Amino acid sequence: MLNDLIQRFSLAFFIFFIILLILQLPLSLIYSQSDEPIISESVGKPILPVGSYPVGIGINPVTNKLYVANQFSNSVTVIDGNTNNIESTIQVDNFTYDLEVNSYNNRIYVTNRGSNTVSVIDGSTNQRLSNINVGESPVGISIDPSENIIYVTNLGKNSSLSIIDGISNKVTGTVELNGIFYGIAVNPLTKTIYLSNIKNHTISVLDGTTKNVINHIPVEYIPTGLNINYKSDLIYVTNYGSNSISVINGKTNKVNSTIEVGQNPVDTIINPLTNKIYVSNNGDNTVSVIDAVTNKKIKDLSVKPNSDKNNGNNDPILDIPINLTFPLLANKLALNPITNQIYITNTVSNGVIIVDGKTDNVVVQLSVEIKPENAGTIDCNNSKLPTQDFLLHPINTEIKCTAHASRGYSFDFWSNMIEDTKNPITLNTTENNLLVANFKSAISTEAYIGMIAATVGSTSIFAGWYYKRRERSYLNQSMNRIDFTYDALKKDKVEGVKQLEELRKEITNLFKKGKLTDSHYNILDKRISELINILLRKD
Repeated sequence: MLNDLIQRFSLAFFIFFIILLILQLPLSLIYSQSDEPIISESVGKPILPVGSYPVGIGINPVTNKLYVANQFSNSVTVIDGNTNNIESTIQVDNFTYDLEVNSYNNRIYVTNRGSNTVSVIDGSTNQRLSNINVGESPVGISIDPSENIIYVTNLGKNSSLSIIDGISNKVTGTVELNGIFYGIAVNPLTKTIYLSNIKNHTISVLDGTTKNVINHIPVEYIPTGLNINYKSDLIYVTNYGSNSISVINGKTNKVNSTIEVGQNPVDTIINPLTNKIYVSNNGDNTVSVIDAVTNKKIKDLSVKPNSDKNNGNNDPILDIPINLTFPLLANKLALNPITNQIYITNTVSNGVIIVDGKTDNVVVQLSVEIKPENAGTIDCNNSKLPTQDFLLHPINTEIKCTAHASRGYSFDFWSNMIEDTKNPITLNTTENNLLVANFKSAISTEAYIGMIAATVGSTSIFAGWYYKRRERSYLNQSMNRIDFTYDALKKDKVEGVKQLEELRKEITNLFKKGKLTDSHYNILDKRISELINILLRKD
């Protein structure tokens, strides 16, 4: 019997030895992998690089996709808001200027002032569907999503308003206008259209049903951008030549107040959830933040990049500095109300700058990566980050990151943006960067064999089985809740998306508490995204 036990033990010892050798092999392979940064296009820059001389910008908050119109590249850059990586670059027509996103049907409409067309893009495939001929030099664009009608201002000699049917993608009417019209905004609740007349310094008001001009509202010098707070029926107008914005009451068609902002404002946007107005000022590279309740300016936020050189992904010939002024040079705004992030195009740097609406500060992106994969975790400012995820934080602020080794590993060193062996480490970043935590095997193969030979019991095996079983339990429970929520609410698209997003928050909290592994978290997050996309595709 003793010999039998010895033989069994020897066989088990040999099997463990072989397994350990196999387990050791992938480590060297993982360490030999390329060190290519996961945010290679924006590392070392305080911007998200796009095409040449970007102007128009829009976002679909449902898909969290950002779209940027690159004026001198004749293209639209598509950025995934979850990763801030470029997903696609779509060629359109000449001198792409502005764009608008219809979140209801996931269509993007782009004005091309050089070819007198509007390009239509399918947001689900990132393909250009068609080009629609409009008036001369189209610039401004706005959508009435309730009727699927697109309105375009044509800045040419014979200024006009083109009306496009979003189903047929054809111009169904043209309104001749007296003046030079640039910006446009539509209130789908009141069926009213507002246009900025930069020649007569007025806002023209059109009846959305008859398309007749019903009023002219005097504002200040050279009105450009417009934005509407649908809840309060207030219209905000940037006055480029007067360094101010006018606040118009949509019920009385009169100016309620005028607010001083930065130099040469061109665009404005409002977050109705926070009651804050953001104004992009071309003249001094600032964004004015305004309290919409008091109509008082809170601050002027500098959005001037650290370097004036062009940083976009463009043809070098097109990157030669050109002395441009408005309307060719216009830094525009987009807001994602779900994430409370504001995006600003910057023609000087050929990029997009991000402002956090919670702090009203410019933020940069710190991405993290773990080598070898699953060897540990990283938390920055007490927030656990999955590998190949990122943290947005205010520029020029300290951030503390700690590497936590998984069982069988120990922390080795930081790399990429900084070379150091300290853990935790304190950083002060002024640009987008990648931080890599490198781990090493805590115990050699020989030490493992010695431990196995000395350890007859199965405590560690049982513990590993127990923890994996517990993690699998959380995975199964979460997956069942996700599928049940979808089945229960698949006929109610809005509520279904809302509840699935709530479940996404719950699994993120489980991950942060260490109750879900990286792989389990990614499985659940992917499942939620798949079901949300199915709901959004339903008619």
